[in-house]
Amino acid sequence: MINKLLLKLSMGQKIVALIVSVSMVSILIAIAGLSINEYRAAQQRMTKEISVISDVLADNITAAVVFNDTQSAQTLLDALQTNDMVEYAKVTDELGQSFVDFGNSEFSDESVVDDMGYYAIKTPLYIDDKRAGELILVVNNTQIKESIRVYLTVVVAVIFISLVFSFVLSLWVQRRFATPIIELATLASEISDSGDYSKRTQTVASGEIALLQDVFNDMLAKTNDREMALEALVAERTRDLEALNKQLENQAYYDNLTKLPNRALYEDRLKQSIAAANRDNTKVALMFIDLDKFKDINDTYGHAAGDELLCQVGQRLEKQCRAMDSVARIGGDEFTMLFMLEDGDDASEIARRIIDVFQVPFNILDRPMLMTMSLGVAIYPTHGQDFDVLKARADAAMYQAKQSGRNQFLIYQ
Repeated sequence: MINKLLLKLSMGQKIVALIVSVSMVSILIAIAGLSINEYRAAQQRMTKEISVISDVLADNITAAVVFNDTQSAQTLLDALQTNDMVEYAKVTDELGQSFVDFGNSEFSDESVVDDMGYYAIKTPLYIDDKRAGELILVVNNTQIKESIRVYLTVVVAVIFISLVFSFVLSLWVQRRFATPIIELATLASEISDSGDYSKRTQTVASGEIALLQDVFNDMLAKTNDREMALEALVAERTRDLEALNKQLENQAYYDNLTKLPNRALYEDRLKQSIAAANRDNTKVALMFIDLDKFKDINDTYGHAAGDELLCQVGQRLEKQCRAMDSVARIGGDEFTMLFMLEDGDDASEIARRIIDVFQVPFNILDRPMLMTMSLGVAIYPTHGQDFDVLKARADAAMYQAKQSGRNQFLIYQ
C-alpha cells in the first residue's frame, strides 16, 4: 500500500514526505528516549537528595538519641520544613519506641504510605557498631510528577512545532531541511544515551528550524541548570549538616572555654586506658586537680582574668601529657589527668613534676600571677575499678592535700 502511494507522488512530494517522515520519527524516538531518561533522572535525583539528607541527618541525630537529647533531635527534624518532599519523619530508639517525630503523623502507618504511593526511607542509627535506633523519612513524589508534567509539556510543544514547520518549510527547502533535523535527532540520541545535558546543537539553519534548535537547546539548558542547582543545594546542605555535626560533637565532648576534653570524653578515654592496662598488665594513674584560691582571682581581677588563667592552666597541663596520656576540665577550676604507668613510671614523680610546673607565674592580662594547686592521686586497679570510684578517691586525696596546706599532692591511702 505504501509503495502504491509513493508511486502516485511526485519527486518533490516524495522528498517532502521522506524528510518529514524521517525527521519526525527521529525526533519522536529521541524525545521518547529523553522522556524515559528524564523520568529516571528525576527519580534518581530525588532518591539521591533524600538519601544524602537521610544519611547526614542520621549521623547528626545519632548522638542526640544516645544522649536522650530530644530537644536537639527535634531541632534537627524541624529543619526538614524547608524540604517540600518530606511529609513525615520519625526517630525511634533501640527498642523501636518513638523518640521524636515531624510532620503528618498519619504517615507513621506504613499502609497509609503505600496507599498514597509515597516512599518510606529507613536509615538505621549506629554508634560504635551498636544499633541505637532508626530514622524514617516519608517522602512524596510531587517533585517527580511536576518535573514530568513540565517536561511533557515541552515535549508536546516541540513535537507540534516540528511537525508544522517541517512540513511547511520542506516544500521549498527539502534538502536543506534534512541535515539540521538529522543532526538534532543524533544529538538527542547521544544525550539520551549519555545523560550529558551540557551538549548543545549549533544553529546553522534559519527560520523555524533554528527555532526548533533553540527550543531544544533551551530545554537542555533548563534541564542542566536544574541538575546543577540540585547538586549545589545538596552540597550546601551537606556542608551545613557537617558543620552542625562538628559543632554538636564539640559541645558533647569538649569544654567550651579551654577546648580540653570534658567529663564524657574523659570517661571514655579512661575506659580505653583501663582496657589497655588490663591487656598489658600495667596501671593507670588518675589525678584530680583543684586550683588553690582560684575564687580570689575572679573576685579581684574579674572573670575575664579567671577564664584566661583556666585556659593557660589547661595548656600547661597539656604539655605534661604524652600521646597516651590525657587531661580534661570537668568543671569550675577542677581538672583531671590520666597517665598510663609503664615500667619505670612513678605516679609520685609525675605528680611532683606537675606541682613544680606551677611554681612559674602565669602572665594574665599583663600581670604575673602565681597559682598553685592541690592534687590527689588514685591508681587503677589499686584504688578502684571505674571512673566514679577513682575520681572519688582522687578527690578525697586532693582535699586532704588542700587541708594539709595546699600546693602539694597526696596519693590515696
